[in-house]
Amino acid sequence: MTTKFLLLTLAATGLVFAQGPRRGFGGPGGPVGPDTEARLTKTLNLNAAQQNTVHAALQEHRVATTGLIDQVHNLNTQLHAAIKSGAADQIDKISASIATLHQQQIASQAKTAAKIYATLSDDQKTQIGDHLEMLMGGGPVGRGPGGTPPARRGPPPQVN
Repeated sequence: MTTKFLLLTLAATGLVFAQGPRRGFGGPGGPVGPDTEARLTKTLNLNAAQQNTVHAALQEHRVATTGLIDQVHNLNTQLHAAIKSGAADQIDKISASIATLHQQQIASQAKTAAKIYATLSDDQKTQIGDHLEMLMGGGPVGRGPGGTPPARRGPPPQVN
Protein backbone atom coordinates (compact mmCIF):
# COMPACT_ATOMS: atom_id res chain seq x y z
CA MET A 1 0.00 0.00 0.00
CA THR A 2 2.78 2.43 0.91
CA THR A 3 4.63 1.67 -2.32
CA LYS A 4 1.53 2.36 -4.40
CA PHE A 5 0.98 5.64 -2.58
CA LEU A 6 4.61 6.65 -3.13
CA LEU A 7 4.43 5.82 -6.84
CA LEU A 8 1.17 7.74 -7.21
CA THR A 9 2.66 10.75 -5.44
CA LEU A 10 5.77 10.66 -7.61
CA ALA A 11 3.68 10.33 -10.77
CA ALA A 12 1.58 13.32 -9.75
CA THR A 13 4.74 15.31 -9.02
CA GLY A 14 6.07 14.42 -12.46
CA LEU A 15 2.87 15.61 -14.07
CA VAL A 16 3.04 18.92 -12.21
CA PHE A 17 6.64 19.46 -13.28
CA ALA A 18 5.83 18.39 -16.84
CA GLN A 19 3.44 21.31 -17.13
CA GLY A 20 6.35 23.62 -16.64
CA PRO A 21 6.34 26.91 -14.80
CA ARG A 22 3.35 29.20 -15.06
CA ARG A 23 5.48 32.30 -15.58
CA GLY A 24 8.98 33.45 -15.89
CA PHE A 25 10.78 30.76 -17.83
CA GLY A 26 10.73 32.98 -20.90
CA GLY A 27 7.00 32.73 -21.52
CA PRO A 28 4.87 35.65 -22.64
CA GLY A 29 3.69 36.37 -19.12
CA GLY A 30 7.13 36.44 -17.55
CA PRO A 31 9.51 39.35 -17.16
CA VAL A 32 11.01 38.61 -20.55
CA GLY A 33 7.66 38.83 -22.31
CA PRO A 34 7.49 41.12 -25.32
CA ASP A 35 5.08 43.57 -23.69
CA THR A 36 6.72 43.94 -20.28
CA GLU A 37 8.69 47.09 -21.08
CA ALA A 38 5.77 48.77 -22.84
CA ARG A 39 3.35 47.77 -20.05
CA LEU A 40 5.59 49.14 -17.31
CA THR A 41 6.26 52.33 -19.29
CA LYS A 42 2.57 52.95 -19.85
CA THR A 43 1.32 51.94 -16.40
CA LEU A 44 4.00 53.76 -14.41
CA ASN A 45 4.64 56.59 -16.89
CA LEU A 46 8.38 55.85 -16.91
CA ASN A 47 10.76 58.56 -18.07
CA ALA A 48 13.52 57.86 -20.60
CA ALA A 49 16.18 57.06 -18.00
CA GLN A 50 13.83 54.64 -16.24
CA GLN A 51 12.94 53.00 -19.56
CA ASN A 52 16.64 52.45 -20.27
CA THR A 53 17.13 50.89 -16.82
CA VAL A 54 14.10 48.61 -17.31
CA HIS A 55 15.37 47.55 -20.74
CA ALA A 56 18.88 46.83 -19.40
CA ALA A 57 17.57 44.92 -16.36
CA LEU A 58 15.25 42.77 -18.46
CA GLN A 59 17.99 42.09 -21.00
CA GLU A 60 20.35 41.05 -18.21
CA HIS A 61 17.65 38.68 -16.92
CA ARG A 62 17.23 37.20 -20.40
CA VAL A 63 20.96 36.53 -20.66
CA ALA A 64 21.19 35.11 -17.12
CA THR A 65 18.35 32.66 -17.74
CA THR A 66 19.13 31.62 -21.30
CA GLY A 67 18.82 27.89 -21.67
CA LEU A 68 16.79 27.25 -18.51
CA ILE A 69 13.69 26.24 -20.49
CA ASP A 70 15.61 23.58 -22.40
CA GLN A 71 17.26 22.32 -19.22
CA VAL A 72 13.90 22.03 -17.43
CA HIS A 73 12.39 20.25 -20.45
CA ASN A 74 15.27 17.75 -20.56
CA LEU A 75 15.03 17.13 -16.82
CA ASN A 76 11.26 16.61 -17.08
CA THR A 77 11.88 13.97 -19.77
CA GLN A 78 14.40 12.28 -17.47
CA LEU A 79 11.98 12.49 -14.56
CA HIS A 80 9.26 10.77 -16.58
CA ALA A 81 11.65 7.96 -17.44
CA ALA A 82 12.67 7.63 -13.79
CA ILE A 83 9.02 7.48 -12.71
CA LYS A 84 8.24 4.80 -15.28
CA SER A 85 11.22 2.72 -14.19
CA GLY A 86 10.58 3.26 -10.48
CA ALA A 87 14.07 4.66 -9.91
CA ALA A 88 13.49 6.52 -6.65
CA ASP A 89 17.14 7.63 -6.35
CA GLN A 90 17.01 9.19 -9.82
CA ILE A 91 13.68 10.86 -9.02
CA ASP A 92 15.27 12.55 -6.00
CA LYS A 93 18.32 13.65 -7.99
CA ILE A 94 16.31 14.98 -10.95
CA SER A 95 13.76 16.72 -8.72
CA ALA A 96 16.59 18.49 -6.90
CA SER A 97 18.04 19.62 -10.24
CA ILE A 98 14.66 21.00 -11.32
CA ALA A 99 14.33 22.81 -7.98
CA THR A 100 17.76 24.38 -8.49
CA LEU A 101 16.72 25.71 -11.90
CA HIS A 102 13.50 27.14 -10.44
CA GLN A 103 15.55 28.81 -7.68
CA GLN A 104 17.84 30.38 -10.29
CA GLN A 105 14.85 31.70 -12.21
CA ILE A 106 13.15 33.16 -9.13
CA ALA A 107 16.37 34.79 -7.93
CA SER A 108 16.95 36.35 -11.34
CA GLN A 109 13.37 37.66 -11.45
CA ALA A 110 13.65 39.14 -7.96
CA LYS A 111 16.99 40.82 -8.73
CA THR A 112 15.52 42.26 -11.92
CA ALA A 113 12.52 43.60 -10.01
CA ALA A 114 14.83 45.13 -7.38
CA LYS A 115 16.79 46.98 -10.07
CA ILE A 116 13.61 48.33 -11.61
CA TYR A 117 12.10 49.24 -8.24
CA ALA A 118 15.23 51.19 -7.27
CA THR A 119 14.73 53.55 -10.23
CA LEU A 120 11.10 54.39 -9.43
CA SER A 121 9.95 57.64 -7.91
CA ASP A 122 8.10 57.66 -4.60
CA ASP A 123 4.80 58.16 -6.46
CA GLN A 124 5.51 55.18 -8.72
CA LYS A 125 6.45 53.05 -5.70
CA THR A 126 3.18 54.05 -4.06
CA GLN A 127 1.33 53.11 -7.25
CA ILE A 128 2.89 49.64 -7.15
CA GLY A 129 2.33 49.23 -3.41
CA ASP A 130 2.53 45.56 -2.48
CA HIS A 131 2.05 44.41 -6.08
CA LEU A 132 5.73 43.77 -6.80
CA GLU A 133 4.69 40.90 -9.09
CA MET A 134 4.06 43.64 -11.65
CA LEU A 135 7.83 44.15 -11.87
CA MET A 136 8.35 40.40 -12.23
CA GLY A 137 5.99 39.96 -15.16
CA GLY A 138 2.65 40.01 -13.35
CA GLY A 139 -0.41 41.94 -14.36
CA PRO A 140 -1.10 45.63 -13.98
CA VAL A 141 -1.56 47.33 -10.64
CA GLY A 142 -5.00 46.82 -9.14
CA ARG A 143 -5.26 43.08 -9.58
CA GLY A 144 -4.58 40.53 -6.93
CA PRO A 145 -5.54 40.67 -3.27
CA GLY A 146 -7.86 43.60 -2.78
CA GLY A 147 -7.82 44.44 -6.49
CA THR A 148 -10.46 44.12 -9.14
CA PRO A 149 -11.86 40.58 -9.12
CA PRO A 150 -11.68 38.57 -12.33
CA ALA A 151 -14.76 38.49 -14.55
CA ARG A 152 -17.22 35.79 -13.66
CA ARG A 153 -17.84 33.09 -16.24
CA GLY A 154 -21.27 31.76 -16.87
CA PRO A 155 -24.58 32.96 -15.52
CA PRO A 156 -24.72 34.51 -12.05
CA PRO A 157 -25.74 32.18 -9.23
CA GLN A 158 -29.44 32.07 -8.52
CA VAL A 159 -30.57 33.24 -5.11
CA ASN A 160 -33.70 31.57 -3.69
